[in-house]
Amino acid sequence: MTEDLQRMIEKVRVEIQEGKSDEEIFQNLLYGKDSKIYGDLAEWLPSIPDVKIVRLLHRMFESSEEKKIRKIIKRSLYRLKAKGISTEEVSLEKGKSILHPLQILPEEGYGSSLDFLGQRFLLLTIPPRGGRRLTVMQGVVSDTQGFVDFSGEEMGRKRFKEFFHDIQEKNPFPLIEIEPSYVGFLFSEAYRLSIAKGVTPPQDYLGLRKEIDQIKKEYERPLIYSFLQADEIVGNEWLLRKGEDLLKVDLFKSWRIEEDQIRPYADAVWEAEESKLLLNQTQKEARFQGIYQKALSELFGEERRSSYKRRLEEMAYVLFKLGKGEEAKISLAAAIDLEKTPSPFQPNPFLYQLVVKSIFLLLAEAYEGKAKEPTLIVKP
Repeated sequence: MTEDLQRMIEKVRVEIQEGKSDEEIFQNLLYGKDSKIYGDLAEWLPSIPDVKIVRLLHRMFESSEEKKIRKIIKRSLYRLKAKGISTEEVSLEKGKSILHPLQILPEEGYGSSLDFLGQRFLLLTIPPRGGRRLTVMQGVVSDTQGFVDFSGEEMGRKRFKEFFHDIQEKNPFPLIEIEPSYVGFLFSEAYRLSIAKGVTPPQDYLGLRKEIDQIKKEYERPLIYSFLQADEIVGNEWLLRKGEDLLKVDLFKSWRIEEDQIRPYADAVWEAEESKLLLNQTQKEARFQGIYQKALSELFGEERRSSYKRRLEEMAYVLFKLGKGEEAKISLAAAIDLEKTPSPFQPNPFLYQLVVKSIFLLLAEAYEGKAKEPTLIVKP
């Protein structure tokens, strides 16, 4: 057994222990991959005597049309039966599929992380209702504007695999699985926000709205609260202080405050730095701190703090799904802290660092431009 195959078998074993469904295991392990790997995997799967392996082999069988691979899967099912695992769903009649027809597959939901504008990509698939083609919906939603883009179409499973692979390749950040009902909820939120902004929602969404409404649920809180307990995070000062380091995490590295909003404060820092007044470094630092505090006070009123709270909660879920549990808790701690009335003496560490970073990104560009300016000084 190769190391890669051994890792796959171990992953299946762990996910069964974690209580994941056979469909989830298939999606995590094999979705979008070449079915040639099925043969090797099917040979070793019977080493895990569990009824979910029967269903997983069933799923692999239906996804492959190669006779050789189907024969291996069929043999593995016999081996499981010999171990006492029920394979009643298996039919061995010649000329027919060795398995009963698949049950209706569940919907699938995926999403990206949020960018600094509060935008993210969402994907929702609805299995065929009688036909053989998936309904695939994709969109970019903004937490300030509603729909940025949305489209929906039907496609076969093979084309969807290629389509999904292409999205993963082009997306700068990984797509994570999200409860389909929550993706539907996020699409519905974008619809309501678009209407509130007086913007006509995309025509494709209007055509698919009924299907989305059948899937979505209304959520009182973001999905992360189903996985992390707020009571364990509230008041944890260590997690809160670590909020200033979140911007070093890959998913946050592009975050900054929009240029038109932060520029007045960057200009003020520039003026303080270039001031002809004889200020020592301590005095300059005090002036800088005053500018940062002013930016926090003027830019982050109650509505905007609420917006960033939701962004950090959604990012906490993304981090959690990517296996970054500590970073997820830090993001959630920073989010929960935004519920409090802001204090100039104890500003939210994440927002404070976001202000400083945004200012110095502009200053770096300004200094670079200044260095390129021509000079009349003749060097000896």
